[in-house]
Amino acid sequence: MQVLVIGGSRFIGLALVQRLLMDGHRITLVNRGRTADPFGTRVSRVIGDRSDPQTLQRAVARREFDAAIDVISFRGEDTQTAIEKLAGRIGHFIHISTASVYLIRERLLAPFREDDFAGRLAPKSEATSSSWTYAYHKRRCEVALAHAWESDQFPYTALRLPMVVGPGDYTERAQSYLERLLDGGPIILPDGGLNSWGFLWVADVAETIAANLMNTNAFGRAYNLAGREIVALKQFVETAAAHLGVRPTLASVPLDWLNRLNLGTAFSPYTHDHDIVLDTSAAERDLLFEPTPFFSWCERLVADFRAHWDKTPSRLYATRPLELRLVHELAQLRIPGLGPAQVTASR
Repeated sequence: MQVLVIGGSRFIGLALVQRLLMDGHRITLVNRGRTADPFGTRVSRVIGDRSDPQTLQRAVARREFDAAIDVISFRGEDTQTAIEKLAGRIGHFIHISTASVYLIRERLLAPFREDDFAGRLAPKSEATSSSWTYAYHKRRCEVALAHAWESDQFPYTALRLPMVVGPGDYTERAQSYLERLLDGGPIILPDGGLNSWGFLWVADVAETIAANLMNTNAFGRAYNLAGREIVALKQFVETAAAHLGVRPTLASVPLDWLNRLNLGTAFSPYTHDHDIVLDTSAAERDLLFEPTPFFSWCERLVADFRAHWDKTPSRLYATRPLELRLVHELAQLRIPGLGPAQVTASR
């Protein structure tokens, strides 16, 4: 097939293009060209900002495509432009969405199902402004696609993803925990690290897309993709430590304390104030989605880290001295009648 990939040079997009090339598809990438990719002459390229309508115009001027996959749309306007430029020129449009679309729904409890998208939105607050805005604009992307399907049968499928993990994650989220485990110091787990995720292995995203190009049963629909296991942050850290061969010291610190001390939770990117758990039964039924088990992908994640980490600290490691000082000071805290504060978990 002729496949247009909007993005395609980092993490999810990179894994996707590698998988599509394995199946013999002819790929055209549309991106700004700022990040080098390893594909050489195996792909065609259109360099430009996808928010500029002329970029997609130049892409479709070359040929018609069987499918298009949009990895990087974050605004409804960008999705609307893609619809207008690609309508009638593709057989299937796949939009990479996010589980965050559920998090700004009012009074919604996990597990989240696809039908939970509809409903009243929770108000934006100063504390949630950034995440709320991101989720809102991703929702606008899906709304534009749904309208295009209802009015013109634009053949889209949206995939709602939770926290994606795997090799090449430029956000360095997993690395931020693994490098702390290796430095031997205590690791702060906000509120004990009990918040839960339906993590998703990056190769599972690529495999699901590759297996469902032109799947007409999926047209006009959105699907949740996530691992079957509900994994708490604490479980992830302890399992990763076992694969690294280290015995971690974990410090449970109330989230409120971290905020009052202006440390926040940026250093712990898998901390969230919601349990993000997705019902994936529709994807298993319609897309034959089969996620990689947690213990399997966690072992692969750690092995890849060991093989490729050059000991350069992640951006999220910058607060490490403050974290260590905070744990030390809390360990000295004495509560009348209780003795030293119990902030460090057993090894």
